[in-house]
Amino acid sequence: MIKCIECGANQFEGALFCSECGRFLLETPEQTTTPLPFTQFGRLPSPPPLLKEDVKIITGHKTITFAIPNSRRRSKLELQQEIRVGRSDTSAGYIPELDLTDDQGAALGVSRQHAVIRLTAQGAVLIDLNSTNGTYLNNFRISPGQPYLLKHGDEIQFGELLVHIFIH
Repeated sequence: MIKCIECGANQFEGALFCSECGRFLLETPEQTTTPLPFTQFGRLPSPPPLLKEDVKIITGHKTITFAIPNSRRRSKLELQQEIRVGRSDTSAGYIPELDLTDDQGAALGVSRQHAVIRLTAQGAVLIDLNSTNGTYLNNFRISPGQPYLLKHGDEIQFGELLVHIFIH
């Protein structure tokens, strides 16, 4: 077992993030620069995206619960066509459905228009909107503009902000 330096919770050996507070566990307190989580995975090829021509947007709905360990917040949203993910920009009148502003989104590298989750015939898909700090799906950086199928229990990282999703 290893101990989280942020909250002190015991974690299993090999865990990358604390299951209680979401802190990156490979970071030591004496480091002066915070390493980006999953940097070793960013060099690995991402899983293959769905072919754009095979992705058919449909009408209907699913419920997605977003669990954000960093702020211990849960947000349950209806996915009817799409859920925009990012940070609000009130001066431009832009407020995404999943607004990560209050979850330290700016400090953790979440772009204002970071990603979108769309409902398709195959299920819910995640598309990075060419965000500055990238989007990771289950530890793999995804290519901007490409649809990736989401499953119940997936981990998504917007910049450095970890989010767990549960599809109902």
